[in-house]
Amino acid sequence: MTETWAAVLLALASALSQALGTVMRHRTMDRAQGRLESKFGVLTSRYWWTGMTISLAGFAFQGLALAFGSLILVQTISVTSLIFALPLGAWMNRRRVSKTELFWGHVLTACVMVMVLYGRPTGGETHPPLWEWALACVGGVVVVAILLRIGRRRHTSGGRAVLFGVAGGTAFAYVALFTKGVTQRWHAGGAWEVATTGEVYALVVAAVAALTLQQMSFEAGAVHQAVPASTVTTPVISMVLGVVVLGERFAVDGLHLLALGATLAVMAAATVALARKEVGPGGAGGGAAGSGDSAGDGEPRSASSTPTNR
Repeated sequence: MTETWAAVLLALASALSQALGTVMRHRTMDRAQGRLESKFGVLTSRYWWTGMTISLAGFAFQGLALAFGSLILVQTISVTSLIFALPLGAWMNRRRVSKTELFWGHVLTACVMVMVLYGRPTGGETHPPLWEWALACVGGVVVVAILLRIGRRRHTSGGRAVLFGVAGGTAFAYVALFTKGVTQRWHAGGAWEVATTGEVYALVVAAVAALTLQQMSFEAGAVHQAVPASTVTTPVISMVLGVVVLGERFAVDGLHLLALGATLAVMAAATVALARKEVGPGGAGGGAAGSGDSAGDGEPRSASSTPTNR
């Protein structure tokens, strides 16, 4: 088995684990709603902790995938967690997957296959120079700061939720970037190599920032506005970081890159559509009117919440 196929399988395992873990945790919260003595009461549920453990296993699978494959490859495949969440959420909530969800699920699957099989992203530098890391970090801080500044000036909660969601998605992209650096260091020299280099400390800072920004986006407005913004931003920013910092490339050029760009746009639209479905009314995250299935679908919408972690 080549390293690329190992990365693909591990990335799929990560997406599946993240989807199952998140659906289990939110299903636990739904079932316990109104019966919790405090907002931390859900922590007493073994079912919730099982979901958290599975989600952490998904993060471990992602780290292993990044050890074998490019950042672009792994982060592109990571959006399939939305696809896995559809049948899992339907099964746990005893409902059928709607026609609209099936349609966008097929579209997203096709887009991921095109990006991976047609684009064939390849790996770049294992350890870029320090100045490239520094510039990338400064650029990320500036982008997040601008988004937060603009978001705080927004009068509408929806605008703030979207902007904070984009900021959180940007931070999660840096989490993936630093995770790849840590896995490469571990592979090269073990724990000592990891502890004596900067990627692991940058990873901790990025993870704290990402989770904080994600929570800010949830508190700023409706979850069905924040989650799609973050879910779409993470793979897009990851691609930019893979190209700029790690020197990763697609194995096509010219007009073929335009085709990949169009595919990426469709993939973003499908991701938004599925993310909105998964956090609509009746779900753990709540939602708003107007984000339901198209007329004539005649099937209940999802009650589970979508995975928000990459």
